[in-house]
Amino acid sequence: MIRSRIRRDGWIDEFGKWHRHPTCPRQGGGLSHFHAVKFRWSIAPPPPLLARRLTDELRVSPLLARCLVNRGLTEQDRAADFLQPRLRQLSDPFLLPNMAAAVERLFLARRKDEPLVIFGDYDVDGVTSTALLTEILTALGWRVNHYLPHRLDEGYGLSQDGVENCLRRFPIKLLLAVDCGSTAVPSVEWLRQRGVDVIVLDHHQVSNPPPLATALVNPRSGTGTFTELCSVGLAFKLAHALVKRGRETGLAGAQNFDLRPLLDLVALGTVADLVPLTGENRILVTTGLQRLQGTPRPG
Repeated sequence: MIRSRIRRDGWIDEFGKWHRHPTCPRQGGGLSHFHAVKFRWSIAPPPPLLARRLTDELRVSPLLARCLVNRGLTEQDRAADFLQPRLRQLSDPFLLPNMAAAVERLFLARRKDEPLVIFGDYDVDGVTSTALLTEILTALGWRVNHYLPHRLDEGYGLSQDGVENCLRRFPIKLLLAVDCGSTAVPSVEWLRQRGVDVIVLDHHQVSNPPPLATALVNPRSGTGTFTELCSVGLAFKLAHALVKRGRETGLAGAQNFDLRPLLDLVALGTVADLVPLTGENRILVTTGLQRLQGTPRPG
C-alpha cells in the first residue's frame, strides 16, 4: 500500500500532484478523517531461463534482464538494439505505404520548378514536421511555402476554411498536408476539382473511404508497421526517402546532405506528441536528444 502525503488544509499529494480529497473537508483547521489511497502492483514473473540467458549474453544485471524479458525482448539481437539504438537500425523509408508515389510527385514538382505549400498543424508535432520538411525541401531546391491554420478561426486539420485561405495566399498545384488530412475527404476532393494534387503525410486514423489523395502516406493504411511514428517521424522518413532518391538520380546537394541535424526537431515533436518510445521512435528520440544538447536553433 502507498500512502499519499496530506496537508492540514485537506490537500493530498499523489505522485507529485496536489489535489483536494473529496472526503477530507477542512474543519477547524484540521481534518475530519483521512481515507488512504491504495495501490496494488502486479509484477509479471519472467521465465528465469530467458532472463538468465540475457544476463550472460549481454552482460547485464539480472534485474535489467528481467525487465527486458517482461517487455518481450527475449532475443539477444533485439534486446541489444533496444539498449543501444543506432540510426543504422532504421528501416527503408520506401516500406511506408505510398511513399514512392509521394516522392515521385515531389520530384516532378522539382523538375518543373513548381511551387508547393506544406499545410501543417498548430501542435508541436505539426509545427516540427512543417519546419523539418521546409528546411530539407528548400535546401534541395524545391520552391516551398508553409501554412499553419489558425486554431480558433479555421479549426483543426485540413478544414475547408483553412484550405481556401491557404490557396488564396499561395495559388499552387501541389499541397503537402502534414499531421492532418487522413479523414479530410471533402477538402481533398475540393482541391482535386481545382487541379491541386494532395500528398497526405499523417499518422492519425484513416477514414473509410479514405481521401482520394495523390499519395496517402500513413502507417495505418498499410501492413501495421511504423505505427509508433508520429508525423514528425514520418516527415523524417520522407526526408530520408528524398535524399535516397536524390542520390540515385544525381540531384544537386543530395549526395552530401546530412539528415542528422534534423533529429532535434524529430525528438521534440515525438516526445511532445506522447507516442510510444518503442521501435524507430526510440532510435530517433535517443539520437535527437543528443543533438538537442548542441543545437544551434533559437530557443
